[in-house]
Amino acid sequence: MASLDGKRDISQYIRTPGFQKLLREGIVTDRSLLRTSPSSLEDAAYCVRCAANDYAIPGLELDSHGLCPMCRTEEKYRYAKNVMPVLRTIPRSPDRRYDAAVFYTGGKDSSYLLYQLARVQKLRVLSLTWETPFISDWARESIAHAREALPEVDFLVERAPTPSLNAIYRKAYALQKNVCICPSVAYVLFFQRLCQWDVPYLVLGNEPSQCRNLIYNQMAPAFYYHPLAQSAARLAVNTCRVFTLRRPFAPGQMELYMTVRQLAFGGESSGKKRIYHNELVENTASALAQAPDFLAPFRQAVREAARSARLPALIHIDFDDISEGGVYDWTGVKELLSREIGWVDAPDSGKGLHTSCKIERCKEWSQLFRFRNMETCMLPFSAIELSLASAAGSVSRDRAIEELKRYSGFSSDLPPEWSIMLAELEKDIPKYM
Repeated sequence: MASLDGKRDISQYIRTPGFQKLLREGIVTDRSLLRTSPSSLEDAAYCVRCAANDYAIPGLELDSHGLCPMCRTEEKYRYAKNVMPVLRTIPRSPDRRYDAAVFYTGGKDSSYLLYQLARVQKLRVLSLTWETPFISDWARESIAHAREALPEVDFLVERAPTPSLNAIYRKAYALQKNVCICPSVAYVLFFQRLCQWDVPYLVLGNEPSQCRNLIYNQMAPAFYYHPLAQSAARLAVNTCRVFTLRRPFAPGQMELYMTVRQLAFGGESSGKKRIYHNELVENTASALAQAPDFLAPFRQAVREAARSARLPALIHIDFDDISEGGVYDWTGVKELLSREIGWVDAPDSGKGLHTSCKIERCKEWSQLFRFRNMETCMLPFSAIELSLASAAGSVSRDRAIEELKRYSGFSSDLPPEWSIMLAELEKDIPKYM
């Protein structure tokens, strides 16, 4: 490339098919055609339909109509709800102590799920909270108010041992420059009891845009969102189990087993080839492996579940499906939760994503700059999720852009919460930029 003198078209220099493909796709281009990156969200180019922009999503390209790739492929992935079985209602289990369990953080999404299961579906619910060092004050208040408003729910709160958690956090920070590993530790803390107490369902309910983010971040194959693909995978696994004289998995049980197996043992196989690469899950498993004593009971419970198939089914409830008008409207949900179970919004009430964590902006900042510096293949999650949510109508485009500008970590400056995160790691603020 040193011989480029500007006198000939760049396509004349290298004629290999691979290089020509890079030219056609604009990955390699003449310096005169090189685009400059915006220096802030104020200078960014935005999709005309959603909050996607080329600052929070570096390299984003809009088409001639001003549409981003997410909006152009909306119809293609509209069916995609989750990579696990999706139900609208959870069946009752009269012979069990509980009908279902949920991971409860006090945030908007988990509060809505808890409300739907306990108050609307009138199930016997076990609420499981991992009390992280970073749980926000307003999330704590929300949990306390939910205890009062939902006396029919059993609330269980656990902390991870501090030395183990510090070791996990330090490894996570070394791998990804943030300590976002939720809800992995909750699985470690509660999986054994879920099996022992014979809880039939562990129910997840994420913001719909978070589920589709996995596709755009290539963290889950799009085809696996089809129920038929999930059934085919379960059939293949169960055929092997029957031949080895083991009980087959029911829908959702295989998905939970695969999840906990990765968390329990994935950190020991970091060098092995995988069918599908998920950087976040692999980082989390490697971080958890730094606390073997903490993991030991969890690993034993996972081994036992593999033998017996006696474990809960991991089920997803799609919030669009159960919301009025078929849209999970953030403002309406906040008002409902505040009125019905005393939910407390963040002081930054314009924030709609990830409302329970007080260091969320640290994750956003690190994901942005690691992607920009080509240290990761993961696009910043919140940037994708806000774009998808605004396109779907969960939040208006203007409100989503305001959230990006006022409440996110997408800035050239370290977020003020960075020192809170590092205090947990017992480190000084690094010269990362």
